[in-house]
Amino acid sequence: MDRVETHPFEPFCPAGSETLILGSFPCFNGLDYGPWFYCGSGKNEFWRLLSDTFGMSVDTLEQKRELCLQNGLALSDVAYRIIRTKDNCSDANLKIVEHNKNGILKCLTPKIFRVLFTSRFVEKEFNKIFPDFRLPTAVLLSPSPAANTYIAGLADYKMKQASGEIRSIYEYRLSDYRAKFGSETHPINPSREAMGQEKSLT
Repeated sequence: MDRVETHPFEPFCPAGSETLILGSFPCFNGLDYGPWFYCGSGKNEFWRLLSDTFGMSVDTLEQKRELCLQNGLALSDVAYRIIRTKDNCSDANLKIVEHNKNGILKCLTPKIFRVLFTSRFVEKEFNKIFPDFRLPTAVLLSPSPAANTYIAGLADYKMKQASGEIRSIYEYRLSDYRAKFGSETHPINPSREAMGQEKSLT
């Protein structure tokens, strides 16, 4: 019988949050889900992207929470209970048993003025829960390494890489995050750049 997984984290909905970021479901690494959102696999670029978008360190759980607090970010996921059709963390292999409607509603406080999705899958599932949602929304490029092949095939990515505007899939993701968060440009932390899993594709 397929194992049903229940979301391990409470939604993070600090008072004063203005942007709700919605993911799919935490990655199970074979032992646990990691200490918090986007930490399970150790390969997801989410926190690295936020670090370079806002110019803040995210080496500890406390620093991750502080980044969210200082920049008005709430975090939740679109699924509350799931079954994995394959033994990996790809959205394509998630069968949602129960949507996380209560967790999302908890974060949709009066000060929230937009919702950002970490993939098209998340956007699609959100629209099933809230078909008449009226606040502005946008889809971020997925921070999952599973999306690298898709991104490498985008015409816009190929054009910007050929022109030298960006050097890697990571830089392309980062430009997307900075544009959608409307943040100032901060230099990429060299130590974190050296930790990057993917290289520039030619």
